[in-house]
Amino acid sequence: MPPPRFHSATCPYLYPSRCQRSHHPRLFSTTTPSYRPSMGPESPNYIHVPRAPQSDAYYRPHIKGILPTPRHIFPRTKKEAPEIKTSDAYFAATTPEPSPATLNAPQPKGIDPSARRLIEWKSKIAEHRRRNLRESLVELRERKKKTDARLDARSAAKQRDRQARLSAPTPADEKYTAASVLQSTLPSRSGLRDPDREARIAQKQANFSAHDAMKKAERQNALHTLYMNARDFIVTEQKLNEAVERAFDPNSNQFDNESRRGLNIWNLGYPETVKEHLERANKGEAGRAVERMSGFSGITDERMRRIGEELTGGKM
Repeated sequence: MPPPRFHSATCPYLYPSRCQRSHHPRLFSTTTPSYRPSMGPESPNYIHVPRAPQSDAYYRPHIKGILPTPRHIFPRTKKEAPEIKTSDAYFAATTPEPSPATLNAPQPKGIDPSARRLIEWKSKIAEHRRRNLRESLVELRERKKKTDARLDARSAAKQRDRQARLSAPTPADEKYTAASVLQSTLPSRSGLRDPDREARIAQKQANFSAHDAMKKAERQNALHTLYMNARDFIVTEQKLNEAVERAFDPNSNQFDNESRRGLNIWNLGYPETVKEHLERANKGEAGRAVERMSGFSGITDERMRRIGEELTGGKM
């Protein structure tokens, strides 16, 4: 059986020269479009759409870089800053004139003409800088005055317009077309009435007074504690030397030995944890036979000390 024959209109790959018109879709318009080989059907410009006779939106080109923030030459917090920076004293301090000794100094003999011209040019440039700085400060002060006056006038006009709008009566159209609202249901600008206001304010004052008294008592207690502990403070070099000798004296009973435990702080070990405190209070650990048989003597002593401090009003 021979292979099937394909028509040239249905097979553009076999006969590309015979099916040029099959590359383009069927047109629904009598206008012949101008096809562009680089523009596909997915492009919005594939079909020409006439535009309205109006100007296009202005495109502002992107400028790279960031401009620095302008400085406030005259601070806003000081109203007298413009007058200070344009005074003769400020000019004399910032742009001082050359001293008479410099002006009347004799020119050295045998100087090169080019070096002399350089010195004259530098003095001329310095004079220009002084004059430019003074004139610029004066002009900036005048500009600031005009700008502030314009801003103040605009702000005052806006405030007057706002006050006039707030105090204006209700327009007739709003008055005649507004819905009927009972006087009792109108919103109150004074707020809701509180029948227990006086009692609530008195309770708040009492709470504040109690809290203030508690804070005052805590401050007095802290001050008294500091006063009692100040007896052991090291404030002189002699006391420091005595404390060092007492802590590191090898002949004293500061460290552990065979008969007793030393009094040095390094012999105390790690501080007790919360778990150990609870076990000692609840007598839960069986290994401490002496502490279990001692009862609550330690806790009772601590409580008695605290009670004594409360009764006497100081640390013990």
